[in-house]
Amino acid sequence: MRKRFRRAAALTLVTLAVVWVAVAAVAAVGTPEPVAATTESGEPAGPLAPAGAPSPTQSEPEQGVMAVSTISKRALPSCEVGDEPTARAELGDWPYTVLDTRFMLPAAYAPTDLVDLGAALSGISRYAAPAGMLFREVGVADLQALVQDAQAAGIALEVISAYRSFDYQQRTFDGWVAEDGYEQALRSSARAGHSEHQLGTALDLRTRGGPPAWDLADWATTPEGAWTAANAWRYGFVMSYPSGKESITCYMYEPWHYRYLGRELAADVHASGLTTREYLWNLETTVSGE
Repeated sequence: MRKRFRRAAALTLVTLAVVWVAVAAVAAVGTPEPVAATTESGEPAGPLAPAGAPSPTQSEPEQGVMAVSTISKRALPSCEVGDEPTARAELGDWPYTVLDTRFMLPAAYAPTDLVDLGAALSGISRYAAPAGMLFREVGVADLQALVQDAQAAGIALEVISAYRSFDYQQRTFDGWVAEDGYEQALRSSARAGHSEHQLGTALDLRTRGGPPAWDLADWATTPEGAWTAANAWRYGFVMSYPSGKESITCYMYEPWHYRYLGRELAADVHASGLTTREYLWNLETTVSGE
């Protein structure tokens, strides 16, 4: 019994010693501190990103542009017919202005930096746009690059409509009403004040020298339409009214209608998989804090 007692006592002492060493080791180490990342040169790479933040390989959006993962997801307003002032109606708000059957620009809205596209695109082709057609200067360089690169790829594009004033859009809508009736015109044309063309940053395209794109079954199935649908966002242009999205965009499919948003915002809209109206509405509700 004494041998068993001495053996048991010895085992107890050994166990207590092991536990004491382990406790002392934990106390000495404490809570691990995060290790800051370093660059290849060994310089600090800045503070660690919080959990859930984009990885360092993701590009940061420019000021005023938010990644789709950070914007609010609120239900879109219905596509009812109304005349509510849009929230972003200043000339500098052109990338973010939401226009549809409900929200509109004032009649006096008119860009002050309009450029003649016939002259601006004449170095590429004198048939790329008619003389006197206007577009905001902010998007001209990217439009030139789009048309130039398309032509280098064997794709001949022509701008057949760009800036339209409030009065011009009124005449355009009335013309479609006379041709198709009011209800159909609401689907295929914007009422005055509701058109993206009034922003001066929207345009309609066609195959150079071909019929109007809306006279074809689907211009996006032509070489010119397919190339534009696949590549326009790289130059800052996004198709406003894609196929199968009428209940979201408020207008029927228009594969020829593109709006200039700038390259960064267009890339964000393209990557999100959302329509322009969805993305801008979500962005607006996020910025306003609603």
